[in-house]
Amino acid sequence: MKVLALVYPGMTLLDLVGPIQAWSFLPGYEVQYAWHRPGPVPTDCGLSVQATHSFASAWTDPDVLMVGGGAKPTLDLLGDSAALAFLADRGSRAKWVCSVCTGSLLLGGAGLLKGYRASVHWGAREALAQFGAECSNERVCIDRNRLTGGGITSGVDFGIAVAGHWAGEGMGRVIELIMEYAPQPPYGTGRPELADAQTLAAANVALQQAMTGA
Repeated sequence: MKVLALVYPGMTLLDLVGPIQAWSFLPGYEVQYAWHRPGPVPTDCGLSVQATHSFASAWTDPDVLMVGGGAKPTLDLLGDSAALAFLADRGSRAKWVCSVCTGSLLLGGAGLLKGYRASVHWGAREALAQFGAECSNERVCIDRNRLTGGGITSGVDFGIAVAGHWAGEGMGRVIELIMEYAPQPPYGTGRPELADAQTLAAANVALQQAMTGA
């Protein structure tokens, strides 16, 4: 299982780590982290990840193309023609094209989601629709070989569910147990329909600031 993951400055680390952690338990797992050039790439939480390969040296035929999201840096990356060309090229040959959170905007920008159902962070659903995708509010959305997850923490659900999709339900169950994945949300406000009006309003303001860099 050759996993090729895009990394870029300012991306949300958990979008990447959630799925990658789950997939690391699969037999034959290998991973490359690609950016314009090899080296440390800072994420939005201040912890850097190591780009192991450049766009030119990364696998041309990965089993899995994985893209995480973020806030303004993700939107800015939509203007990076080299990054979008890289995604379009690798996505055209990958067996599975995957994203978590606003990573689906990057897949959409690369022309990889037109005519597919796809999930995205709840705050970016209208933006995703602009790329010809059918927006889904599922935490894990599977449409043929396009596998997409909702916002940030859904990457863990996504990683485990997709591992089971690839390797069978039994393996998915084992990975869920190994990761001790038994979430207990402390406040129960993790989706817009669950949050009270004050919390939702505050979250919308925070998201707007994050997306604009204000």
